[in-house]
Amino acid sequence: MILGETESILSRHLQDDDYDDFFGNKKKRKARRAKRKAKRVARRTVRRSAPKRIERKAKRTKFFKDVGQIYKEAGGATAIGQAIDSFTKPKPLDAYGASTELPSDFSIGLGTDAETEEEKKGIPTVVYILGGVVVVGVIGLAVMSSSKNKQYQQYPQ
Repeated sequence: MILGETESILSRHLQDDDYDDFFGNKKKRKARRAKRKAKRVARRTVRRSAPKRIERKAKRTKFFKDVGQIYKEAGGATAIGQAIDSFTKPKPLDAYGASTELPSDFSIGLGTDAETEEEKKGIPTVVYILGGVVVVGVIGLAVMSSSKNKQYQQYPQ
């Protein structure tokens, strides 16, 4: 009996080619797909013609046109790179029109001179820092050891 029912189901399935076991009727499925596509197209056309969207797009294109124009007027990447290099790389003194011999009152220096300064009197700062670390460490160990030695009283239940 089961064999006969299976055979009849298979024969009906092979005869009716418009039916899909998962999605149902193929004709109805095609109609649903077409309806969804039509809705999607309608939504997209409404979005594309929205005034705010058109305004934003116009602002964006104008901005990038202005940036491109400024870039061309500045001379492109080469000129911009040269301008940055002029700020970052120092020029030799000859480029400024000065002679190679510097006057006696002219000096260039960043930081301390080669001469050593007098040593400061008193306790150095490093000693204070190391002492503070040792004190904090000793206090931490004391707290940890005191918490280990505590015995918690258990109450009978």
